[in-house]
Amino acid sequence: MEVLSKISDIGSVRPTNEDACLYLVHPKNKNYKLLAVADGMGGKAYGEVASNYTIEKLEKWFLRRDIKSFNDSKKLVLSITRLIKRINNELISLYGENIMGTTLSMALITRKNTLIFNVGDSRCYIYKENKLYQVTEDDSDVWMYYKYGNVNKEDLRYFAMSNLINACIGLNNNLCKVSSKVIANDYEMVLLLTDGVTDLLTDRKISRIIRKYPKEEILPKLINEAINVDQKLSVPLRLKRKYLANFVVPFSGRDNASGVIYAK
Repeated sequence: MEVLSKISDIGSVRPTNEDACLYLVHPKNKNYKLLAVADGMGGKAYGEVASNYTIEKLEKWFLRRDIKSFNDSKKLVLSITRLIKRINNELISLYGENIMGTTLSMALITRKNTLIFNVGDSRCYIYKENKLYQVTEDDSDVWMYYKYGNVNKEDLRYFAMSNLINACIGLNNNLCKVSSKVIANDYEMVLLLTDGVTDLLTDRKISRIIRKYPKEEILPKLINEAINVDQKLSVPLRLKRKYLANFVVPFSGRDNASGVIYAK
């Protein structure tokens, strides 16, 4: 039995939910699916406007798209990249530069393969052969610490500037940097998660939950862990010794937490 679901939780601190997420099955062919999460930037006004606007535009595009056009992955990558940049331009035109912004992680599942798009630090994972793989890269300064081998990925959450991203939709044209990948449909599961989840749960924790629970319970368990369960985190001594930086300890429910899952 396939599972296709989404959850967005406001958390215990934020006054509004600036996340938006969606999943869709194309009405003309159930083999084509669209998954997306968008995390409105809390440091800017109206993050929820940017995230919801982006998700609504993606939904309209998907439902109006000629089903035959999904068969050419190369053209589709270019088309979706242009769509995301057009959404960015529309937000700027409507609200002005440097007013609002959102991240985006998106998966378009076709009959042959899956197209992944990312702007910012929301994440796309796949799970196959009992292993979890992060398909996207966080577009942030701290990700460079991990990418070039200086910091463990699970330690990035402790840096005070971990929420500063280098790409988003809605602020200005220079920051709308879209990354994309085309992957085979040989996975068991696709997961899209905002940083309200991944700042609290390590990849190992996510993997344990996937292995432990039935497919339909995985996403509720992930969101519950991020929002309600004290992870008993503390800044590792190795970081304090190595880096002269400001550190923070993420706590459960400190941010909106959202996810979309497709499990075969």
